[in-house]
Amino acid sequence: MIVSVVYPNHEGARFDSAYYRDHHAQLADEIWSPERIELIEGQPMGGVPSPFALIAHFHFASPEALGEAMATPRRGELQADVAKFTDITPQVMIGTKLA
Repeated sequence: MIVSVVYPNHEGARFDSAYYRDHHAQLADEIWSPERIELIEGQPMGGVPSPFALIAHFHFASPEALGEAMATPRRGELQADVAKFTDITPQVMIGTKLA
């Protein structure tokens, strides 16, 4: 199971990638205990800004492990931390890897 958190970019958006990498992702790792975290930072293409500031993939071993992570009483800590690094409203998708 994979939880993908997507931060759509927009003109004037504030996003601190270093804070995300050094603090927020570490907090998510501590609270959710995923098997793996993958961070993808958007880069401009041909002078055009990336459509996404960042995409984070949190990989879980099973639906049960994901369920436990989402049920943690510490989930609010992650939500409260978002304002410290961005003004973008994240979008969340839960999915599985296609074979």
